[in-house]
Amino acid sequence: MDLNEALVCLSQINEKNLHRTKHFKIRFDQRKDKICPDLKGICTTIINEKPVAISKQDNEKFKLGYELNDDYDLIIIVSINTKKSISINLVTCYIEGSVKRLRKDGL
Repeated sequence: MDLNEALVCLSQINEKNLHRTKHFKIRFDQRKDKICPDLKGICTTIINEKPVAISKQDNEKFKLGYELNDDYDLIIIVSINTKKSISINLVTCYIEGSVKRLRKDGL
């Protein structure tokens, strides 16, 4: 699957298509803080917002970046399966400084 196909899949889903893996639940509980949205907020973000960054990790796994505020991005790793219907497994999530995404020259 390429990036365009992944974006199309993300635009066609609802909460029933999102599945939290055991690893995701463990990591989410370890990493939650005042900045990170709750589980419902993460699902809402994936369903309603376009990522500001996306990179392919392997054939079905993608790293999605969503802008939280001027300083931080929410990074969500997902695995997308389209064999029968669209199924998206949430692998992990974490907060990352937006400076990793933004250009240093300000352009």
